[in-house]
Amino acid sequence: MGFHEKHSVATWLGEAGSDLTRGKYRLLFRCELTSAPGKKTEVLFTVGPDESGEWVLLCRETEWSDEGYVAVAGLPTGTYPEPEVWGRLLEAYLRALSKSADHAGQVISAVKTPPRGPLPKAEIRAILDRVLG
Repeated sequence: MGFHEKHSVATWLGEAGSDLTRGKYRLLFRCELTSAPGKKTEVLFTVGPDESGEWVLLCRETEWSDEGYVAVAGLPTGTYPEPEVWGRLLEAYLRALSKSADHAGQVISAVKTPPRGPLPKAEIRAILDRVLG
């Protein structure tokens, strides 16, 4: 488990967060992830509490994931108010991802947000641009 000290956000790369079960969740955004020329994957990012109510989670789900979704970042419930918590989770996860060897060459594009979603599309784009360039 990685731990992003600046914001006290736990980040999990790979399958490390798969032992957490999400509770009621909302779609934060969906996007395309290009990991190699011609290889695009749709990725969904969701936010909400875990089943126990002890954590708020950012989860990632892809079409090729056997598990369906995996928790990629989390904070103890009540650490930050909504919607600030969703931005902090996303930024911490993207910072951890950008430092991992698995991220090299990956591009996130075609960002789509739900109407009245947890964070506005402009804020999500700003976080993506700030962290991933």
